[in-house]
Amino acid sequence: RNGFPGLQGPYYCGVGVDKSFGRDIVEAHYRACLFAGVKIAGCNGEVMPGQWEYQVGPCEGIQAGDDLIMARFLLNRIAEEFGVIVSVDPKPIPGEWNGAGCH
Repeated sequence: RNGFPGLQGPYYCGVGVDKSFGRDIVEAHYRACLFAGVKIAGCNGEVMPGQWEYQVGPCEGIQAGDDLIMARFLLNRIAEEFGVIVSVDPKPIPGEWNGAGCH
């Protein structure tokens, strides 16, 4: 409505072209992490359309930070190939949307 999607809810862990925007990027990122040796445990769609989450780990100590930074680098490089800008803003859209990031 007015250039914004409907209320949050149907996008969380959603499937289908009307709910899971950007899945090609997510799957390419997941495969790149596995290939690079980054420990990645999973990924899922979040409450905002086009908002995705991935989980780094399980790992301990400095490897957790190393894997997180490498996963972000890979995500940004892959997004470039799709002409998409990645945001890690904790609250990218004001209003009745859940926040995002590092939970």
